[in-house]
Amino acid sequence: MAVLAVSFVAQQLIILPKSYHAYLFLSGYGMKSGHLWELLTCQLFHSSYSLPVGVIHLLVNLAGLGFVGRQVEARWGRTRFMLLYLGAGLAGALAQGGVATAGFLLPDSLRSVADLLIGRFGESVGSSIGLCGVFAVFCSWKRKTTISVLWLLPVKGGHLLWMALVISALLIVIPSDPSLAHVGHFVGLLTGIAFFSRWPHSGDPGDDELSIPSTRLP
Repeated sequence: MAVLAVSFVAQQLIILPKSYHAYLFLSGYGMKSGHLWELLTCQLFHSSYSLPVGVIHLLVNLAGLGFVGRQVEARWGRTRFMLLYLGAGLAGALAQGGVATAGFLLPDSLRSVADLLIGRFGESVGSSIGLCGVFAVFCSWKRKTTISVLWLLPVKGGHLLWMALVISALLIVIPSDPSLAHVGHFVGLLTGIAFFSRWPHSGDPGDDELSIPSTRLP
């Protein structure tokens, strides 16, 4: 969380001859150009199109890490938590970058498909891909627990995970903001599920009542 906060401050202060997001945000053009570091740097920074939007973007992800991430880290340990967070982030970024890059690599005979991919999957940035993996583990662990989303909507953890999977899958197909890494979110969730299947927790919290803030993952 501290690294993300410091990165955001640096993001507001650094001025380069060319807009820095051309080198640090994940994009198909960047991947095609060999900017493989974008797979990592895209997860350290947040929206830069306006300061208020960027602050909200950062705070939502920090809130998710603060509530969900701390519980997962306490249960699975720091090493496995970092493996989960970084692994889900990398897997999701690879998937997002791969789809975005395809638009630049398809032959001219598939130009309509290429244009669709380029328009649908633009620059993406934010720590929510790794957070999706952590969120999936949390929901799998709390699958029988009632979670009060926004302190109003009671949902079982298992049902909440299914909702996140369905919504992220639909947003891949339905036209939406191209800066949102919907492919990355979906793969991040799947990575979290795979992690939980490999290292499940033997205990079950039962039907404890939890109250968490919004689970929206931008």
